Amino acid sequence: MHLAQTKRESPRPDTLFEMQLRYPMFVLSLVSVAAGWRVHTAQQSNAVPSPLNVDVVTENAPVEDQAEERTLRFTEHSMQIAGSARQLLKSPDRNYRNDCSGYISSVYTHAGIDMDGTVAQIYAHAEAAGLIHHNPIPHIGDLVFFDNTHDRNNNGTWDDVRTHIAVVIDVEPDGTAVLAHKGSKYALLRMNLLHPMAKKGPEDQEWNGHLRRYGRTDTWSLYLASQLWSGFATVDPDLDWK
Repeated sequence: MHLAQTKRESPRPDTLFEMQLRYPMFVLSLVSVAAGWRVHTAQQSNAVPSPLNVDVVTENAPVEDQAEERTLRFTEHSMQIAGSARQLLKSPDRNYRNDCSGYISSVYTHAGIDMDGTVAQIYAHAEAAGLIHHNPIPHIGDLVFFDNTHDRNNNGTWDDVRTHIAVVIDVEPDGTAVLAHKGSKYALLRMNLLHPMAKKGPEDQEWNGHLRRYGRTDTWSLYLASQLWSGFATVDPDLDWK
């Protein structure tokens, strides 16, 4: 994995997109603060919702149905996608590329949603269909996109978008999303967007795993999944993902 060295001498960004590239934590902080109240009810409750009795949350649900949003959020295909991801962590489908997007393509295809493409291509499909979202509590089965996980173009600058992809297979009561992905190996990864700067919580539980190696010349010091996250996409099974 190549490490990117950031330029500090750069003009003031004029757009939110540019700010996310150069100052990703600024944008993430706005998202986290604005949406932190969403898991307040779940954090205060002694009962953990069970996958057997949690209602499916859809984007078209009435506002009153989403007033007390739970950390476990489902779509119609959530369980198929999560099950496929777990199975393919153990036994990858060698008919797909041995990289992050190849793994994701195999996960959704095995779950009955045909998909094949690079990270950039999958993101483009989701963006064109209006499926990208930045809710810090994703649906189980959501795609997860990351920027700047490595210096893809080898120019020593923090300007590499759509460099990694994962899938949400669970969301814990404190808002920590459990992700499945293919990095240097097939593995699980945790990410908590309500605490983006912390690796661990007060009870020593992991909030955010590393998605990038430490580097001597990498002055940004951003290595956690939460710090490199750029968005989610809730998959529409009727969309052409190829």
